[in-house]
Amino acid sequence: MPGAHRLIRAVDRTEGPFPGALVAYEDGVAVCVDAVELAEWAGWAFSGAEHVCGVIDVRRRRDGHDALLPWCTQPVEGFLGRRRAAEAPLATGELGTLVVSLLRGVRELGADAADAADAEGDWWLTGDGRPLFVHGSGGSARARTSALVERIAEHTDDRATIRVLDEMAAALRDRRHHDDADARWEGQLFAVAAPRALRLDVFAPERAADLAPRRVPRPEGEGGRRARRTRATTRAAAARPSTLDAARTALQTMSEAMIAGLSRLTRKRHRDSEKVGERRRENSAPPRSRRRPLILAGSLAAVVLVVGLMWPEGGDADPAQAAQKGSRPVRVDEPVESAPATEEPSAGPDPVVSAPAEGEDPLLSVPGLLDTVVGCVEAAAEACPEALAAGVATPAGGLVAQGAAASTATLVDDYGDVAVVRLAPTEASGESAQQMLVLERREQKWLVRDIYDVAHQPE
Repeated sequence: MPGAHRLIRAVDRTEGPFPGALVAYEDGVAVCVDAVELAEWAGWAFSGAEHVCGVIDVRRRRDGHDALLPWCTQPVEGFLGRRRAAEAPLATGELGTLVVSLLRGVRELGADAADAADAEGDWWLTGDGRPLFVHGSGGSARARTSALVERIAEHTDDRATIRVLDEMAAALRDRRHHDDADARWEGQLFAVAAPRALRLDVFAPERAADLAPRRVPRPEGEGGRRARRTRATTRAAAARPSTLDAARTALQTMSEAMIAGLSRLTRKRHRDSEKVGERRRENSAPPRSRRRPLILAGSLAAVVLVVGLMWPEGGDADPAQAAQKGSRPVRVDEPVESAPATEEPSAGPDPVVSAPAEGEDPLLSVPGLLDTVVGCVEAAAEACPEALAAGVATPAGGLVAQGAAASTATLVDDYGDVAVVRLAPTEASGESAQQMLVLERREQKWLVRDIYDVAHQPE
């Protein structure tokens, strides 16, 4: 039927396991892939399965056929890492839903395939939060499920639940386990809490300091005015001229010129008074009072100070900068060395541009962290505080323990103080499995907060 599968947009391999086109399908969406590209795919045998990815429909076109597949949006492993990074562990009901879904998927693989242990792939979540095992690159279904159950156990402190999960993980590492155990485990988990849909809208928090706007001076334009650029850490910058900055600069220049002029006048009067002191004593007329220039200078300085304090600030200046911007009081009753009258008064110092904080880019810190971990591994140290966060043990193997030369780092997500980085092995490393690092910035220094293996996306 024309228009039944309206094209929404294209999706690539970075957005899911299947590159293709996202199309409307019934009340939701599906990924449309050329059937020829899936000719050798094992998922054809699992159409209609609840927790194994299979073809949900076939669309006929003039030159062939397209397969419609569920839209898988994120790996389960990445989902667990994001929840940990956001310090939002799975609720008890979510934990039961996810674990039971994994068990049922393994059972579906064992019922329709020669052995679930022979199935290769990885676990993904659909857009509505349903776990699906997707055939392809990754690992053995039972081994991958066992590893995920162990990671899920990190989201709870309930001892009874942890005992059940440990028993499940140990049984899944074998090639088979008794079907009665699945029913017993499901009953034990759902006895603790009722099943609950997975929350997919949890992200790692942003630092308030990173969201606050910063002002960075730009070069002077033809008109002599300065512009400031407001830049947030979301890397969306917008530059616009600031009339307030130009007015503040002009006010500071005027105040300094007035104070310098008063200082020169006072110095001149002081010298003149020394030369004609004797003549003034002989003069019968009383000498002119020096209180008037002092009162005038004090009044002007007070006015300038009050105007400077009342002038609106952008809210981002610290106390040191605020003190630097204020007018400096000058005692007019002391000699002050001033510039020649022909020189232009100083326009005041330009604002100091602070360099970006060290460690702002998590990718730049990855090589150093990996080399530090190698040193800790060689020293057989249980902890590595220079590279690993508190509570993270020194890894015994994997790409993290081989140094920066054994892998290439790719930024997956950046949440401000928390970042997720993927390590892909190089040819010289001899490794095939990728690893995911969860980095956390503490006191302007990046540390590894979590390490876990991640499977390749299906081909």
